[in-house]
Amino acid sequence: MTRPVLITGGAGSMGRLVVEATRRTGAAVRVFDLPSADFTPFASDPGVEVATGNIASPSDVAASVEGASAIVHLAAILPPLSEENPELTERVNVEGTAVLVDAARRLTPDARFVFSSSVSVYGRPGGTEEGAHKGRPYDSGSVCEKVVGVDDPVAPDDVYALSKAESEKVVLDSGLDWISLRISGVSVPVFQEPPAAWPFLPSQKIEFVHRDDAVTAIVSATAESAEGRKIHLVSGGPAWRMTGAQYVEDFYRIVEVDPHEAVYQPEPGHFTWYDSAGSQRALRYQNTSYEKYLEQVRADVERMLTG
Repeated sequence: MTRPVLITGGAGSMGRLVVEATRRTGAAVRVFDLPSADFTPFASDPGVEVATGNIASPSDVAASVEGASAIVHLAAILPPLSEENPELTERVNVEGTAVLVDAARRLTPDARFVFSSSVSVYGRPGGTEEGAHKGRPYDSGSVCEKVVGVDDPVAPDDVYALSKAESEKVVLDSGLDWISLRISGVSVPVFQEPPAAWPFLPSQKIEFVHRDDAVTAIVSATAESAEGRKIHLVSGGPAWRMTGAQYVEDFYRIVEVDPHEAVYQPEPGHFTWYDSAGSQRALRYQNTSYEKYLEQVRADVERMLTG
């Protein structure tokens, strides 16, 4: 019988896409998520097994891990809830990862362990609200002035970033065949209401990644051909390098809103430009240009307008 790929958080918005992409490779999938999650998208697929439980429960996790050929760990508390509830974030993100790693070592030690990390582990580049509003560079000596590489030091500076850095260390010290993916901001190719405040400065360098390309990177990391015990930066590549203002203006043009109405947060977000050339060579995921992303959003807006 084929050993399944275990995907924690597999019933979430990103998780469902990872499940679908994994199934397209021909692999069986075991989805692990909370009992309250919506598993209906998998009901008609005999190649998808559902396992419910709490990621911080050793017994629940052990039951889901046994026999897995690979483990994709997506389950996590995300912002803004992570900042509002640090205790829950610690329990799910850090303790949950430790429970999963322990179960993998005991029950399926040969499984590839793919961890969904974040570029937030590098911390924020420096900056000020005053400099942003006046269009000035926001700290010429900060990390934002160069392309960040995978070996640059981590400097987590909020609850979520710290939880990802601590969880990643658990994975790296596990002795398993791991791959950690430090994923940048994910651009979803559909219309979404603008946030109350865009999570970066207008002058800030940002480099996001298309949702489908992030999914491809995650699935590619489960393949035996992908070299293990590597950290990869997953981002859009040079074609996605821009400022926050450009990204927001392009979106506002599509939805026919004045870009001057955009509200930005007063401090830098966890974004800059990244050296993802090595991850692209290893995982072959950068398939969607920024222009294509804009076309997809435009098509979704037109679909909504025409009904």
